[in-house]
Amino acid sequence: MLSTRAELASVEFSEERERLTKRLALVAGGGLLLAFGALFAGAFVIVLFWDTHRLGAIAGVALAHLAVGLILLAKANAIGTRRSVAFAATIDELRKDKELLERALDAGED
Repeated sequence: MLSTRAELASVEFSEERERLTKRLALVAGGGLLLAFGALFAGAFVIVLFWDTHRLGAIAGVALAHLAVGLILLAKANAIGTRRSVAFAATIDELRKDKELLERALDAGED
């Protein structure tokens, strides 16, 4: 029974590691592409208004980037505070095993 539980924990650990690796790769790639997109969009706005309102365009682009950055950080913080319990299935199975053993011990004492 213990080896089965250890195998379950091992499988869950492997799945969690693979999921985290994929997530990190996607976040890194997406973040890089978004950064390039924001850079070029900001440069476009600044160049578009260079002759008329250059300081306003620079300030507007900077404030927009700051606002979006703060929103993204707030969302990341919210996700980090409500993460799921790792190894939930293993913990659940061990809890069931404990209850079963307690019942067997109680029945053996009678």
